[in-house]
Amino acid sequence: MPAAHTHTRDKFPKKLYRFMIAMIVISSVALVLNTEPDISGRFHAILNAVEAMACLLFITEYLFRIWKAGSRRGSTAWKRRMRYILSLMGVVDLLSFLPSLVIMAGVPTTPLLLTMQLLRLIKLARYSLAFKLLAEVLRNEAESLLVSFVLMLIILVFASVGIYTFEHNVQPLAFGSIPSAMWWAIVTLTTVGYGDVTPVTVEGKIFATLITLVGVGLVSLPAGIIASGFTEQLRMRREQFQSEVEELIQDDGRLSREDMGQLERDRQELGINKGKARLIIRQVSQREKRRHRRERQ
Repeated sequence: MPAAHTHTRDKFPKKLYRFMIAMIVISSVALVLNTEPDISGRFHAILNAVEAMACLLFITEYLFRIWKAGSRRGSTAWKRRMRYILSLMGVVDLLSFLPSLVIMAGVPTTPLLLTMQLLRLIKLARYSLAFKLLAEVLRNEAESLLVSFVLMLIILVFASVGIYTFEHNVQPLAFGSIPSAMWWAIVTLTTVGYGDVTPVTVEGKIFATLITLVGVGLVSLPAGIIASGFTEQLRMRREQFQSEVEELIQDDGRLSREDMGQLERDRQELGINKGKARLIIRQVSQREKRRHRRERQ
């Protein structure tokens, strides 16, 4: 049998997955458009209807997930349900509709409530294999990312101290303290360069040039780690799919209809596109056929 997967999807139909993704995106767009007075004035009823439909859907999903959590094996049903309710995704599921209910009850819309409503976008991570792949990469590369962020923090402190040393006498408002100088250090290290605060002394400009050069390499370090993690994770998934094909085909060199159905489910769970999956199956099949021919000879 194929090896067990560490990443499984909820047992929902694919069409329901797509419908949930569509409602999350459409309702979020409606929330954003509702903040524009001209659009809100003309399409207020439609935007509110979209939000009401999304709210009803998210409430139904939340209650279903609470019920479903109690049907899983493990500890008692209420403990499993509480574990889901208190989990990150459980809180996100709750906030996907709770602020809307508060607003429907008559509470005026505030930026905080709008931000809480837009947290529903995090729900896309549950329905997208790409988000799940990203989460897995971040977990696997957590130690390397932590080291890079600690290094960035160290360079940030030294950059703030350095520019404070050179500029605090001539620009006491912008560089009067090390915490004040940190704004310049952050903007410079990230190569954003707003230009609202700049060094004026010769020493400060030379120091700023060096810090800018350091920032170019430093900011790209986490991006490189994540990109490398993506490549490694995709390679591991392809190898896992290949090993599953080899396990199913090694008996008689053929894949039955049931085997193909199993491999299709594995392909979807692993996030491998159909073209690469067909190529792996064809390569393994050809290799196994050659092996069987050699054994018969």
